[in-house]
Amino acid sequence: MSKLPNIEGYKIVKKLGSGSFGTVYKAQDKDGKFYAIKVESKKQANRLDHEKGIYDNLGTSVGFPQIYDIIKDRKHNTVIMDYLGPSLEDLFDFCGNKFSIKTVLMIGIQVLNRIEALHNSGYLHRDIKPDNFLIGTTDKKSRIYMIDLGLSKRYMKDNKHIEYNTKKSFTGSFRYSSIRNHKGIEQSRRDDLESIGYMLIFFVKGCLPWQGLKGSTKSKRSANILNVKNSTSLEDLCKDLPREFLLYMKYCRLLRFPQQPDYVLLRDLLINLFKSSNYKLDFIYDWNIVAKKKKNEITSN
Repeated sequence: MSKLPNIEGYKIVKKLGSGSFGTVYKAQDKDGKFYAIKVESKKQANRLDHEKGIYDNLGTSVGFPQIYDIIKDRKHNTVIMDYLGPSLEDLFDFCGNKFSIKTVLMIGIQVLNRIEALHNSGYLHRDIKPDNFLIGTTDKKSRIYMIDLGLSKRYMKDNKHIEYNTKKSFTGSFRYSSIRNHKGIEQSRRDDLESIGYMLIFFVKGCLPWQGLKGSTKSKRSANILNVKNSTSLEDLCKDLPREFLLYMKYCRLLRFPQQPDYVLLRDLLINLFKSSNYKLDFIYDWNIVAKKKKNEITSN
């Protein structure tokens, strides 16, 4: 998909990014409203149909993009959806590869709300990472959105939890994946929550102990990362962080495969730390402060 697609009723503004399941573009309709348009080849197993079905199932849940249309032709499937702001990965880079505790807690509380909504709809995310959380635009710039449900999987079928399996292939992102996913164990709700924990710790510390590890093959890289994850105690992983991070990770690691997580307990860990730190819930994130500082520097020059 090197050239820009031609989609009736929309003007393609620019390419936003691409992944294993398609390419995303910024587009504008005749009324001037912006949209994100996700295009996949027909060869890619109708991932967009799968993803749209999950968004439809979520209904009006807060913090998920709205799907407006799905267009199909002989070669491609195309989804028209909300145009959102930058990802947490982009904002992390913008802020010098570190977030303050306050920003991480405001992110974490919203991310837990999103994963609870997704789990309540019967699905796992299975690819938790900063790239898959975006901020809103215009009057919703303080809201964190969960995106990219292409790897999501239903864990409840006919009101019954999927069965435990120890022969699964790896699904997700190595850096934030749960230990059990590396081991080939079927993922459940606990794995999404463990991945969120790694992401939040990464935001505060700026790195994780297994970051940057290589391997001659995907499976060898996974094994190398698993080795470091296994050998790094939670106490060492959460060293110099508020105790709530350690409590969060311990809880996630102790969850049983089919167990319903206590989302309120996990969210309260973050909320209580926020309150005890005397932070103000003003939704002023680090990227807002950095952007203002850079703007002032330009003005003064």
